[in-house]
Amino acid sequence: MTGNLLEPWVLLRLVAGLVAALLFLRAALVARRVLRHFDLRRATEGQLALERQVELAATFVRVGAVVQVLALVLAVLGADRMSRAVRGAMCAYGVFGANPWGFRSLAMTGVVALAAGVVAQVYAFDARVRTLDLARSLASLTLVMAPLAAIDLALAAEFLLRLDLTAVASCCSVQLDPAAAAGEAYATGPRVFATLAALTSAALAIGTALLARRTPSPVRVAVAGVTSLVALPAALAASVLEVAPHAFEVPHHVCPFCLLRTDVLAVGYPLFGAMFLAVTWAAGAGVSAVLARKGGAGDVLAAYSRAALLRGAVAWSVALAIGIAPVARYAIVSGGASLFQGP
Repeated sequence: MTGNLLEPWVLLRLVAGLVAALLFLRAALVARRVLRHFDLRRATEGQLALERQVELAATFVRVGAVVQVLALVLAVLGADRMSRAVRGAMCAYGVFGANPWGFRSLAMTGVVALAAGVVAQVYAFDARVRTLDLARSLASLTLVMAPLAAIDLALAAEFLLRLDLTAVASCCSVQLDPAAAAGEAYATGPRVFATLAALTSAALAIGTALLARRTPSPVRVAVAGVTSLVALPAALAASVLEVAPHAFEVPHHVCPFCLLRTDVLAVGYPLFGAMFLAVTWAAGAGVSAVLARKGGAGDVLAAYSRAALLRGAVAWSVALAIGIAPVARYAIVSGGASLFQGP
């Protein structure tokens, strides 16, 4: 439906995706030349020109990463705002669920935004290295970003242009709440497991980050990055199964998008934002550690990883505090009663 282009949120999301894709494509063209012609042993005029283009590609990737993250925010914020005009959609869930491409598009946008953030962090690490030892490795990473951004744009266009804003959508309370309420193992099974997994993995992410920061060897930094990345799915699951019900004081209300509403002080934005930043910083340091070699890159890794891992540990701590707050509040106002009194 080309008429959807007249919707401001649809247009903004597609423009952001297009700009990000073009920026990554421009950087990929330089990356392709780097992989074909870059040679540190040569001091020719062409080699010097290519080295200057590498710096330009770094700028394209950094700006592209910012725009891609903005596209993720616009996707969620736009769906939330459009839900007010779609009959039956009480939050962004109804808009994303309005056609088969909604959640696929959102998932792809999130993956590409996270990947772009990590690659941008590796470029930030490379900026501290006086040599160009990482030029080829960065070129390979940049080449991957271009098709990912293109696929994300295609999925977003497929979802938004096929979105029927006149149809009656399904609210999260129609699909999610009954499923959660009917699940016999919900209160004592997936919810408890997800919560324990989130607390454990987040604590491990903080612990490994602080340990690697104290003695930043490449192996420890890489392990800290992997641990933080592994903690993300568990943290997202706990946000849906534990935090959301306590925030709304309804045991079977497991909608992550409702956490973005003002009813609960839009707690989802800082919660999910802190998780995103924590993984981006820690995983960026981990990938940098894997790519670092002896010499210039290896010498800079210690100082860079200390700063990045500290930011990641702080971000995970903030996410934990925000996630625990609704649970602690309910425990106080209810006098210690459990929100889940059965399946």
